[in-house]
Amino acid sequence: MGSTLSIWEDLMEDTSFGLFAIHSPLEDYALAYELNRVCGLLLQRMPEDLSDRDASIFPVFQWQDEAHFRTWTLFVNVGSAETQAADSGLFGGEATRRRSFLIPEKREVDFFLKVEGGEPEAGVLPIVLAIPKVITAYRLEAAKLKSKHNLIF
Repeated sequence: MGSTLSIWEDLMEDTSFGLFAIHSPLEDYALAYELNRVCGLLLQRMPEDLSDRDASIFPVFQWQDEAHFRTWTLFVNVGSAETQAADSGLFGGEATRRRSFLIPEKREVDFFLKVEGGEPEAGVLPIVLAIPKVITAYRLEAAKLKSKHNLIF
């Protein structure tokens, strides 16, 4: 049992991917389109969205770059879940939306771009920053994130 736990911990600590934080008011599909256009990617929306234990939904766009043996994944950091309010009170029975974050310690980040399979190209960041509605983008150390396990699926 101990060896299984040790292997699992090793897998969870494996952060051999590049991670970029992106701040932008763009919608998820618009940012994916712009990344495809300026970076030459082919990101597509995954058939199933990522969901957490609170039933929050996080759209995910992914592309398998077979020519360079890389996987590009665009995550939305802010998710939402619809809950039903109790039947008592002023707003009884009304549906409410609750916001949650894929990486709670980085609430200010709108999107994460994850690049698996080798070091990401050095030129990715300047190209992302050149997208007109991207406010800022920067590289993150995934190993330092408390919620890095949310990026592994």
